[in-house]
Parts: sequence; structure tokens; C-alpha cells
Amino acid sequence: MLYSGFNIVDIVLVAVVVVISMVLHELAHGYVALWNGDPTAKVNKRLTLNPLAHFDIIGFFMLMTVGFGYAKPVPVNPFNFRHQKRGIFTVAIAGVTVNFVLAFLSFGLMALFSWLEVKFPGAVNVLGYFATFFYYMVIVNLSFFFFNLLPIHPLDGFRVIEAFTRYNNRAVMFFRKFGQYILLALVGVSILVDIFGLPFYFDPLGMYIYYCRNGVWWLFGKFWWLFF
Repeated sequence: MLYSGFNIVDIVLVAVVVVISMVLHELAHGYVALWNGDPTAKVNKRLTLNPLAHFDIIGFFMLMTVGFGYAKPVPVNPFNFRHQKRGIFTVAIAGVTVNFVLAFLSFGLMALFSWLEVKFPGAVNVLGYFATFFYYMVIVNLSFFFFNLLPIHPLDGFRVIEAFTRYNNRAVMFFRKFGQYILLALVGVSILVDIFGLPFYFDPLGMYIYYCRNGVWWLFGKFWWLFF
């Protein structure tokens, strides 16, 4: 879970953070595809900040509950790219790059507002809300980043592999055919572990997200706390 308990403020903050992170992730894919010569996202009116255009109920539910998920994918036609391999690669990494940058900047803002809480205790409630908001921005965007980097179809990590391999590569063809079922199984296990309170080591996907996220969190902390 991204948060403990059922504090309404936490739930609202997480929901807002999830929407912002999903929209910017998908916009990055769409604009980089357009830059590579593919107007499909633009034609389908997906180059918009309207969250409804990018909303996926299952991906949103996953992010709100198990801490990782996805948005409605932006339509992309790689045959429109001026340089197909470069286009596939740059479009694939665009979304996760935005998530990583958002997490990095949000950590700095979280550190800033946490520092201000100490300096101005009279405004601790307002500053605390801002600190909490950016805390969730870090958590959600790092979760987005590592989840989408998985080399499993249809995630961005798989698209990166596609950019550097032949279309008929056997491993690629296997994951193109069965990747979504493998992913559904991993997600299903995570949800069951969370629902039934099973030991964490039964959840390989959750462990991967947790430890990778914590490692980057530590690195961010080493950098940003130099300033505060």
C-alpha cells in the first residue's frame, strides 16, 4: 500500500498524484512520438492534459492499492517514425524519464517543505500537507518508473528491448505473445499478498519495486539533504 490507514487526506493526495503522474507519463510518449514523425497520438486527441483521456480504471486501482500500475497507453505507429529503431527507443523511455525527473524534483521539494516545517512551526499543518504531497510524488513516480521498466510486453521496458533486437527474435516473440499473461500473474500475486497479508517474499513484483525504489530514495536523500 502507498499509505497506511484510511485517512481521507492521504487518499485524496495519492489520487491527485497518481493522475498527475499518469497524464505526464503518457504525454511524454505522445510528444516524443510526434517529434519522431508519428502524429497518431495527436490525431487521436491524446496530447492533452485532460486526465480522462489517459485514464485506465485497472491501472489507477493498482496504483492506489498495490503501489504500481499504468495509464491508458498512447497510440503509437512506429511505421511513421523517420528512424524506426530510434523512434521506438526514445518513445519507450520518454514516459519513465518524466517519472524519474518528477521523483527527483519532488524529493527536493519534500526536503524543502520538511525543512520549513522545522523553521516555521506555526505553519506546520500547511507545510506538512505540501511535504506529504511531494512524498507521494516521489513514491508514485519511482513506482511508475520501475514497474514500466520491466522487460515484459506491453510495458516500456519491453519496447526498449524491441528497439535493439530483431522482430523475429525468439525471446521477444515469446514475451510479445505471453508477456501480458506473465504480467497479470505477477500483479495478481501482489494483490493477493496485499489482501491476505501474506509474507512479503511471496510477492516478487512487490519486492522488486520496493527495493529498487528504496535504493533510489537513498541516493536522492544523499543529494538533496546536502542543501537542507
